Amino acid sequence: MKRLAISLLIIVLLTIFVPSFSILAQSNHTPHENPAAAQSSPDPAALMLSYSKTFELVSSRQYQDATSLLEELEYVNIPTEINYVINRYNTLATQLITTLNNIESLLDQASTLSIHYQHTAAGQKLDAARTAIFDAQLLLQEIETATDINADSLGVFAATATSQINQAYQRLEESLHRLQELINELNRLRRIINDDPFAVISPSYYFPTLLEVSAPKTAYPGLPITISGRVTSAYGNPERTISVLLDNSQLAEDTLQGWFSLEIIPPPQTTTGKHSLTIMAAPLGRNSDASKELSIDITRLPTQTDIQVPRLVILPRPIQVSGKVLHNYFPIQDARVSLAFRESSATAKTATDGSFTTAVRLPRLSVTTPTSGNPFFASATTVELPLDLSLVGPQKLTVTVEPTEPWYAPLQIERQVFVINPSNIGLMLIALLCLGALLYNQVRSRVTVAQEEEFIPQPQMKGLPPVIPKHEIKYKLSSIKGRIVSAYRSGLEAVEKITGVAMTAHTTLREFLTTATPRLPTAAKSFSELTSIAEVALYSTHKLEEDIASRAEKLAVATKEELHGETA
Repeated sequence: MKRLAISLLIIVLLTIFVPSFSILAQSNHTPHENPAAAQSSPDPAALMLSYSKTFELVSSRQYQDATSLLEELEYVNIPTEINYVINRYNTLATQLITTLNNIESLLDQASTLSIHYQHTAAGQKLDAARTAIFDAQLLLQEIETATDINADSLGVFAATATSQINQAYQRLEESLHRLQELINELNRLRRIINDDPFAVISPSYYFPTLLEVSAPKTAYPGLPITISGRVTSAYGNPERTISVLLDNSQLAEDTLQGWFSLEIIPPPQTTTGKHSLTIMAAPLGRNSDASKELSIDITRLPTQTDIQVPRLVILPRPIQVSGKVLHNYFPIQDARVSLAFRESSATAKTATDGSFTTAVRLPRLSVTTPTSGNPFFASATTVELPLDLSLVGPQKLTVTVEPTEPWYAPLQIERQVFVINPSNIGLMLIALLCLGALLYNQVRSRVTVAQEEEFIPQPQMKGLPPVIPKHEIKYKLSSIKGRIVSAYRSGLEAVEKITGVAMTAHTTLREFLTTATPRLPTAAKSFSELTSIAEVALYSTHKLEEDIASRAEKLAVATKEELHGETA
């Protein structure tokens, strides 16, 4: 019994402690596998997607990236049963990439040689390209066969149509189809170069170039701006020639790599407004060109002025204007300031503090006048008169500012000044006085003529003689007309005696009065009225009154007395 009990106890103890012994028997530190050497079995769908991505890079002619991706697949843990097929697949893919890259290089060389008339060398390159294209076609066919074998090994054909592995296989087939299109395109280009050495190769032949650019939206003529960006290419990243054009004028060119920064200066004569800014990366080898076109606004910095213009101007004194030319309270030096007033102008330049002072004078007219009353006198004086016909009123004064720096905008200001021209006012008054005197004389002459016309006898009196010979007056003294004629004869005799002017047979009463009046300083008024009464008596048909005759007799007596008074 004891032996049986001891045996059972030993069995129980072993049952309890044996698991612990197995743990203690393990290593104290769990070993870690080297990540670089670690390999795992790939997911079949992921493996096919990796190959499809590789071939897509090849079809877009990104051979370097495709080679790098293919090299990464060598570290994948491939099952032993398909290890040979996968390795062969990788080898075929590598050879195809190298062959396609070589074909493009041969075509590029052949095109360059043909343009330079090296037809023999170009033909050799084209023959080599034709052989390489044939090899590429064979390699693609072997890859397609290997693809089917791999798909069968990975269980593609046994999977459903919607499974991930089947979809990955379909994508791989599409990428192989694109490889066939690339080979056909390269063969077509070979024929084009062979048939026409000067043919323009389609841009799709070259590797695309990516150009990123940033530039200011506003620029100023004569002031620099900075344009930055980056140029990259799918086939390497060599130095590229970058050009910057404003409209169609090149402003800068440099050879740069990757990120770049260029400084350009818009020409001073650039007009304001919207312009086209073009940044171009020139083609290099099989790297295509690239360009970016941006819109840039060319403008000018605003100019401000603080000017002082007189409100009242008395000509011919000059008009003086002063002030400052500024931009945001900073002075603008050497700016050209022009004043224009009527046909006169003046210019000035601003000082270092932006200030200026200038004056505009009216043009003057030189008038030569003799120094004495003798017009033939040799000496003469010259008088300068302002050549301005204005009298009084507002006039426009224009101030134009033209900065020397092209990035400043020109400015034009118009101000109104009140002008008084004393010289012209005096000349105008003299002219008005002369005109008034002339008009007065004309009016007076017209009144005299009208009075003469008023005393012209009626048609029935045309038979009366125009003169009054002394021996022919036979009116009775008792009548009113006779008394008037007698009074006139009495005054006439006194006037003839004193003045020495005789009444002829062909002289009218009015003509005698006109001739004798200058010699009658005091008696002219009395004799003039007496003459008028005599004309009425002789030529008028109106009835004469007694008082008219009495008036004529008194005027005759007054004429004699005034004449005697002059001779006394």
